[in-house]
Amino acid sequence: MSALLGPLTSFMETVNSLNANYNALSYEELTAMGFVQRLKLYNWTFEMFSVGIVLFMFITYRIGVSMNLSRADKFFDSIHAVLKNNLGFSRVGLATSDPNGRKMYLDQHLHTWFTTFATGRSSISSVNVQLHLFGRNNPVNLSIDFLIGFFLPSLKFDHLEEYCEVILQPNGVYVGSDEAKVNGNANELLGNFKFTTSIVNKSVMTEVRNKNYFLSLTHVTENDKLPREYAFMSETNQLNDFIYKYAKPTFNEEVLAKVTHLLEFISFTDLPAQKPETEQEWNSKQQPRCVIRCKVPTSKKDLKLVNDVVVAAVEVFDNFTKDLVQKSSTVFITPDMLKKTKATRQQELSKIVKNAKKIAAEKALEDKKEAEKEKRRELKKSGNLEKSDQKMKEKRERRLRNKQRTRMQ
Repeated sequence: MSALLGPLTSFMETVNSLNANYNALSYEELTAMGFVQRLKLYNWTFEMFSVGIVLFMFITYRIGVSMNLSRADKFFDSIHAVLKNNLGFSRVGLATSDPNGRKMYLDQHLHTWFTTFATGRSSISSVNVQLHLFGRNNPVNLSIDFLIGFFLPSLKFDHLEEYCEVILQPNGVYVGSDEAKVNGNANELLGNFKFTTSIVNKSVMTEVRNKNYFLSLTHVTENDKLPREYAFMSETNQLNDFIYKYAKPTFNEEVLAKVTHLLEFISFTDLPAQKPETEQEWNSKQQPRCVIRCKVPTSKKDLKLVNDVVVAAVEVFDNFTKDLVQKSSTVFITPDMLKKTKATRQQELSKIVKNAKKIAAEKALEDKKEAEKEKRRELKKSGNLEKSDQKMKEKRERRLRNKQRTRMQ
């Protein structure tokens, strides 16, 4: 305690000494002085320093907020335009309380989490776009978090990452024209989306595998078809060509090869990002989707590259859904592939159920022990603890005698 109080006491003494001459004057002497004289005599160093700190914090807060909002505006203006004009979604953006009506995204957690949404299109049920930025409005706290993450990597905080994530969910409906009829077997067709295949940037391969459950169940495969910065991560090697089958032929040269500095992974999956702990969670959290994770784009060139990845993912869903609806003979996903992925899921589910039962048994044992302790406390309060212990002792002795008698016979 003295180690903390010592420097604090010394600091307070230094602050008080700034106005030692002023404080030494009597009340009469101070009263005799004019107001201006007292202002000149008083040492305002500490007060000016305090005001300076407050102004610095306010200015850095405003600059940090302004930087985050500027990046969010550029990002969402760009992706909104692509979703509405290029991809034809009927509803794009979220209505907010912005009085000017310009902000079409949700702004949360002190301007660090931003979200937008799009829906109303063939093949795609919804698009959810999330942007996470550093808390630039509090540079002191941000610096401390970075230092902790640097010296203690195991304690690294999730909010010390800047990224954008786009999640596209298919709907199993394909409408090729305004006159075309909507297929009525959408739910049945969605059963063909139960697999995981991904293209992952090698620089973050281990990290994203540890953070995403659906990637932890995949196998890593390097292939000359991919740019050298990427690898396939799929449940089976047969699934590796799924994206190439339904994307444009220029997907490699025009998209993947140019976005290596931004794209972390693009994954088509139905499994959750967080590992389920119960069978109920397993059943409720399965949702076919495409997950695109990128670093935050800042320049116009980078924004276009991220948009190109989103467009490519929509094209994959369009073409795959079209094959399913039209029952094409060249559809990529076969019953044999789905049989293998189903077997993988059954194995994982059995592990989850087994682990859940083990946890439930351990909890029941702990509850039983706690109930016994509570019973002994109640007996002790009532004065019947000795009688209960004596009965238990006699019971154990009878059991022991019965065992000995059985052995002798």
